[in-house]
Amino acid sequence: MAEIHRRQVLGMIGGSAIAAGCVADSESPRASLDLTSIEARVRAFVKASARLTAGRTLWATRAEVYAILPSNEVKPIVRVKGCEQQWLKPLSSSSFVSFDNLVTYYCDFDTDQVIREYRNPFTDVTNAVKPFVSRMPEGREISPDGVVFRVMREAYPDFYRDLSFDLTIREVGDSVSFQGEFKWPAEFIRPPAGSKLTTFVRRADLTDPNLDSVPANFAGYVLMPFFPWMNMADHPGHLLWHVQGYKIDSLDDLPADYLAAANEDFGDQFARSPELDTEPSGFAKRLQAMGRLPAAP
Repeated sequence: MAEIHRRQVLGMIGGSAIAAGCVADSESPRASLDLTSIEARVRAFVKASARLTAGRTLWATRAEVYAILPSNEVKPIVRVKGCEQQWLKPLSSSSFVSFDNLVTYYCDFDTDQVIREYRNPFTDVTNAVKPFVSRMPEGREISPDGVVFRVMREAYPDFYRDLSFDLTIREVGDSVSFQGEFKWPAEFIRPPAGSKLTTFVRRADLTDPNLDSVPANFAGYVLMPFFPWMNMADHPGHLLWHVQGYKIDSLDDLPADYLAAANEDFGDQFARSPELDTEPSGFAKRLQAMGRLPAAP
């Protein structure tokens, strides 16, 4: 279930993780942030991680991936460049649905350029490398009932029945952080697996009534088994990601080699909302094959 581990990286930003807060002028009065109700906390998180009004949010993502070996050796593997585009729609004042398109490319650790093959130092084999793609036409919900992909709630109603919006929100100076992790049924977790994700924004931005979206960055870590394309399922060890991300204004803010590869591989689909897709997501098809969702007619 490699898709699950990548989604751990971005599931809470909707895509979200750690963001770097900025310090405001110390002489400026501190704005009051209302977090008393769960509805207010949901709106604050959505404003930080996406937007309160209908439209697209862009996240540029970066990561360094290391192999952790039984000998405690840490070996650099690849760098990662990605972009998650989120088309959000408000359903009510505190309930939202987002249609997400995540495209991730692997890069040479030294040159930081997109790669199509990888010389595996553990097996001495050259592995073909394809981008990781996740389009979610079924949508992801953000509400007082939690942050969850709709297909997962449909496939595992009992598991998600008591789910609630339980992110930890901290206020330090003019910085506000949101920390949480995506919840998965046990059968989707292939050890080692884990993540800790946080998002930071400026309090002054978050409390500005004239803004429906605010600048944010993110970072965090993810533990996962070796990439499937490395063909190392039985090899001891695991991968550790150090992930960063940046809310950006335009696709032109993405690295040139990433944008060229995405346009070449996906054309117009790259910048098209998954809501317009006519096929279910690959994730939904997997759940259908598992018998968790009805088969497509």
